[in-house]
Amino acid sequence: MLFWRSKATLLAILLITTIITLTNLKAANTISTKTLEDKLHGMWLGQLIGNAAGRPYEGGYQWGPIPDPCVPWVIKLEWDADDDTDIEYIAMHIIEANGLDCNYVDIANQWQEHITTSGIYVSNKQAWHLMGDGFLPPQTGSRAYNEHWYSIDSQITTEFLGAISPGMPQTAINLAGKFAHVSNDGFPVHAAQLYASMYAYAFFEPNVVNLVNAGLKTIPLSSRTHEVAKDVLDWYTEDANDGTLDWRGTRLKLRDKYFGTDSFGRYYFWIESTVNTGATILAILYGQGDFKQTAQIGVLAGWDNDCNPAHAAGLIGIINGYSGLPPDLTDPNICGDVYKNVYRPYLPDHDIYLPQYDTITNIASRLTDIAKQNIINNSGWQDANDPNFYYIPDQNSIITEPEKPDPNGPGGLVADAINASIAVTASAAVETHDPDNDRYNLDAIIDGIKDNSYNGHRPYWSFSATPPVKDWYQLNFAKPVKFSGITFYEGDRVWGNGYIYYKNDIGRGGFFEDLSVQILKDGKYVTPANLQMLTPLDQYIMYQQIDFTFAPTVGDAIRIIGRPGGTLNYTTIMELEAQGDISTGLYVESVNINDGQPYRSKVDKVQFKFNRFANIVKENIDISGIDSGIIDMNEVSFEYNSSTHWTTLTFTQPLQDDRYELKLDCADITDANGLGLLDDDAIDLDGLYSIEFHQLFGDSDGSMLIDFGDISAFAFLWLDVPQDSGLDKNNDNIINLYDLSAVVKNWLRGF
Repeated sequence: MLFWRSKATLLAILLITTIITLTNLKAANTISTKTLEDKLHGMWLGQLIGNAAGRPYEGGYQWGPIPDPCVPWVIKLEWDADDDTDIEYIAMHIIEANGLDCNYVDIANQWQEHITTSGIYVSNKQAWHLMGDGFLPPQTGSRAYNEHWYSIDSQITTEFLGAISPGMPQTAINLAGKFAHVSNDGFPVHAAQLYASMYAYAFFEPNVVNLVNAGLKTIPLSSRTHEVAKDVLDWYTEDANDGTLDWRGTRLKLRDKYFGTDSFGRYYFWIESTVNTGATILAILYGQGDFKQTAQIGVLAGWDNDCNPAHAAGLIGIINGYSGLPPDLTDPNICGDVYKNVYRPYLPDHDIYLPQYDTITNIASRLTDIAKQNIINNSGWQDANDPNFYYIPDQNSIITEPEKPDPNGPGGLVADAINASIAVTASAAVETHDPDNDRYNLDAIIDGIKDNSYNGHRPYWSFSATPPVKDWYQLNFAKPVKFSGITFYEGDRVWGNGYIYYKNDIGRGGFFEDLSVQILKDGKYVTPANLQMLTPLDQYIMYQQIDFTFAPTVGDAIRIIGRPGGTLNYTTIMELEAQGDISTGLYVESVNINDGQPYRSKVDKVQFKFNRFANIVKENIDISGIDSGIIDMNEVSFEYNSSTHWTTLTFTQPLQDDRYELKLDCADITDANGLGLLDDDAIDLDGLYSIEFHQLFGDSDGSMLIDFGDISAFAFLWLDVPQDSGLDKNNDNIINLYDLSAVVKNWLRGF
């Protein structure tokens, strides 16, 4: 008996606690099941009406809008679905089957079951192919793997997630973000979140200007989507303040900034996210809450003008509800309730392939059930006296996706150099400097922008009618610096056929087949010692970050170089960032053989210059030949000029024809502060700075091979004085048969 009394007491306490908790919860809004279902019905049918009106004109008007004052309505008794609603239809099924907390494995499994190659396009199609290749979201939508990540797809397939989140914008953008990352990345995801949040707000906010303002607060300020939507809102506000609304004038501004002359080349093509986001916001604002006007402007504005009016009309469908849609468009004699699933097999009946049929009324009912559960899951509740009434929690404090503001300038060694007033410039195998077009603005590879997922910048490309055999990008410093690494931020892989899986498409270009690093040192390009590529090249991963490390090496410039790929042989790049130090330490600045003369017939002098004062003696130097062995340094005169920092070695005995290596002991050769010589000879990191040279009688051009060029040089001096050519073998001051025989002996000999 005591047990039951205790249990009853506990239940009473729990009941009182629950009542107190519910009393303390703040309900921002309330909605009835009837109103909720009416608005969801209006949303779905509104999308269908807007979509059908625009289909005949899809993609046909880009430079200018449709000139006609209106387009005919296409009202159907049987609404055949396309990707403007049937991807949402699948998502609705996913939530019903796997819950609102469904994961990416659930989504990928359902996509694989209910999507084929038919009726799916652009980034959605690439995402589907990627799933078949073993990838899961969000990789399937990332700019690393989905070549159409910038496209419109996610913003036309996720709006209903806002509709099942009435008055809950945070829930709407969370759901939209999850599903949007299936096919897209960055600013298109923000467009999906913008649309979804406006749908969520529209249940309780009829003013379209307020809706756009509210939606803007749910996406990052640093996003290109925020920029275009805010621009259109500002242009609309200016237009409204002028007293006469002119959507075509605003559309012209949208075109110029995001499509035309002022777009910096950031427009892709008519299925991209940005310009269509702008056109949709334009339709919503200038439609002023009127369903017909909103949908008509959405179509007339052009670009992807079946998708844009679908979203805009769906939004007004929520505001007005099905009961508030124009009766001449919803007359059951012309407007049917049938939703025909043309492309998505096994839906709604798992035992039937295609086609299948549902009703818009039933879809609205299913969405209503999901929306009610969504309210409960997010701390909403049913009215205790009327279970058909729902209380919706306050979600006015929004957490957007993280901001990604553009950097103020370059990073790494370039930043250090600029801060030290050392000028840095970029050069390339294919070089253009057009600040008005990202693709042709080489200077952008040192602006610090490595990630274009938010800002929409396009990578520089080396596209050319005459592509180079080797493509390269270079950073030039106004004075020598010490390099220790370089990072290549790759650009996009440019598709050849965008309608097939990108791994089956050769691609026009945008990637390297191989890649190395060279440093410009003493006027020559050298490959630094201990060079390591930390990330392997993969043409099927876009926007790779390729890091190189190597032994510290002083030079005036550094470049990446390799064979360009694709059918048109070009590469793309976002940024090139060097690592190192502007303080070089003591290093060998220059080397001279025979006072800079090219010939190697005789070598009697080797000179090398340090960049600053050096403590050096002859004992710090060793010279050896491959065949002739160690040179006796007693037969070499040594002189160091502390003013010019040149060291001169003169051979008092003739050298044999051979390859030689002069080695400087880096630990024993120090500067005035006792710091040792930098071993940056690009040969070996062994504590010895090596200078390689050769002697080969008859080699007049230093090519290490006696060939016809050398014979020509010899013939030019025949029976003449040597003229400091090194071709006078016996030092008799005339070029004759004795010298010729020595040259012939070395014919075609080389090292």
